[in-house]
Amino acid sequence: MDSMVGFTYPFPTKDLAYQELTYDYCYVKIKEEDKQRIVDQAWLMGEDTAKQIYKKFNGSYDFRSICVQSGLKLNEKDTDYVVGNQRYFSDYISGTNQINLYLKSIAQWAKENNLTQQEAINLILSHEYFHYLEMNEIGQLSKSYLVPMITIGKLKIGKTGIHALSEIGAHGFAHQYYLLATQ
Repeated sequence: MDSMVGFTYPFPTKDLAYQELTYDYCYVKIKEEDKQRIVDQAWLMGEDTAKQIYKKFNGSYDFRSICVQSGLKLNEKDTDYVVGNQRYFSDYISGTNQINLYLKSIAQWAKENNLTQQEAINLILSHEYFHYLEMNEIGQLSKSYLVPMITIGKLKIGKTGIHALSEIGAHGFAHQYYLLATQ
């Protein structure tokens, strides 16, 4: 993607990965001494996975093609998908191997980041492709660190994962893949 060379990468970089963790509703349940370590591990998993997939697809940076070759169905929806004050560009539907692309949301993001619609879709698909890999090949990063669901005094009931770790890994994947493909 020659037209992307030199632009500022629009996804969160590793510098913002820790901030992403603070948005997770289970953040307060994570041991202080574990926070940086689990962020670093999630980001590294994303980077390492990007290197493997880059080799597997012979350096291709066409995520529409990579997704199709991997058996994913892409659903393009002509909508600006906003819930509350959060705009969504896409989502991976686990168990169905489908990715929804919300084209009007993507168009706004593309414009804000000086990207073409297709460049934006490619970056977004790289992020969602990591979620596909989590569910089908590498395991869910959100389950790599578990915290109690409920704590009552010393009693701890159930366990839940940290969703932000999955997002951090996907950002690491998309960022590393972009670097491999454009440098």
